[in-house]
Amino acid sequence: EFSKLKISGGVYNFQTTRTNLTAALALMAHILRDASYPESEFVQLREKSLVGLEASRNEPGSVAGTAMALHFDRYPKGDIRAAESLDDSIASIRAVKLAEIKAFHQQFYGASKAELSIVGDLDVTSTQQAVATAFGDWASRSAYTRLQSQYDEIAAVRQILNTPDKENAYYSSMMKLALNDQHPDYAALQVANYIFGGGSGLNSRLMERLRQKDGLSYGGGSGLNAGSIDAVGSFSISAIAAPQNLAKLETAIQEELARALKDGFSAKELARAKSGLLQQRQQGRSSDASLAGGWNSNLYLQRTWAWSQALDDKIAALSLEQVNLAFRRHITPAKLSVFMAGDVAKMQAVAK
Repeated sequence: EFSKLKISGGVYNFQTTRTNLTAALALMAHILRDASYPESEFVQLREKSLVGLEASRNEPGSVAGTAMALHFDRYPKGDIRAAESLDDSIASIRAVKLAEIKAFHQQFYGASKAELSIVGDLDVTSTQQAVATAFGDWASRSAYTRLQSQYDEIAAVRQILNTPDKENAYYSSMMKLALNDQHPDYAALQVANYIFGGGSGLNSRLMERLRQKDGLSYGGGSGLNAGSIDAVGSFSISAIAAPQNLAKLETAIQEELARALKDGFSAKELARAKSGLLQQRQQGRSSDASLAGGWNSNLYLQRTWAWSQALDDKIAALSLEQVNLAFRRHITPAKLSVFMAGDVAKMQAVAK
């Protein structure tokens, strides 16, 4: 049916042609509402998931990521927001029953609280009718309640995790921020992060030091995360290196972060970051798929694209003083929890 209706994508996100849109919507509604959940597909998916989890057991990135998630976790076991150890994740998947999945579908699936956006060559009236026919009477049996994110001050730790016989090692650090995208410093922090380690490719302070100058890493960067409703965000740094270079890499990251906080960024870096970030944001709005996804987010948050324009304007108007001040105000190296995974024997051999 997907081929017949020229559908590319999946059930929740797809592209088709004008003439096939009504039939495509009806097909997706049928799949979602009348899901059959065959036993053979359930078994196959469960086994595939278990194989993937087992394969990650000794992967430095996965090991460090799991340790970090568990460190910052503040939700009770069984909460959908709670982090799980690898063994707990495997046990959970092994324990799930097909009957439980079918029951979850019956209890929670529905369009009572849903956002749907369609962008492109279409007839609005007939499409509205198709949506109403497909989803209009599909109500969820359960009331909707938004899951709130919880901000906590969490003490910093430093952990080295052993992944024997791996050629690569992984550095990852993070600190939590009381930050959402409506905070007065949000635009300035986005630009500061772009300069420090969030720029594309090698175009950042961090990668210029780690790869261009020291030759320690071929992949890395920093990230800024902010909630759209709850004031819960984070600042993170990650990089890949050979195990024998991990100590030098950590030192280089600490030095670059200290330099950025002490000396600030330059006017040239600011101009380049503004241009790059605004171009990146513009490109993100250049396809029908990204516009549809953006509209879904806007509908949920009760915003329009004017909100995005206002953020673009804030970024364009930022001064160097605002960017440097915001970075110093929110980023504290002592609050970064550090997780490094790699072959400890190779690390220790260099230390000796």
